[in-house]
Amino acid sequence: MFPLELAHQAKGTPVETLYRIVEAVGLVITVQGSGDLARIVGDVVAVAPRLAEDHEVRADGLIMSRVGLYRVFWGALKWPGGSLAILAPLSLHDRQDVSEWTRHFVREVLDPIQTLSRQGYSVGGGGKGMVTEGDFCRAFQQAYV
Repeated sequence: MFPLELAHQAKGTPVETLYRIVEAVGLVITVQGSGDLARIVGDVVAVAPRLAEDHEVRADGLIMSRVGLYRVFWGALKWPGGSLAILAPLSLHDRQDVSEWTRHFVREVLDPIQTLSRQGYSVGGGGKGMVTEGDFCRAFQQAYV
């Protein structure tokens, strides 16, 4: 596991928001590719179409998708070598037991996103401030919107 670090120039941007999500939650999915922003977003939605069914694009460009019994907060960023995405599953409300939606999340989002590795993406995970891919960490330090 590698600690995700925020570059000084990213403070106050959506990059920092995604950084804070990785710090706060216990599970995130990371995706890294050499294509542009539109491609990574399109490919994520193509393999996990439930993310597009009921969603809100926030003013900062980050997305909150409501998928049945859970939500996914996610977004994509540019970096000089391509693009990155971070997806974080969240309960619908504070008192909801994670076990109510975990298997749905695995089937509807996690497993499909992992298939992106067959399309040339590097797919990893993380949470609590850490990620599994060192290359993702290095790319994230150069990320911008």
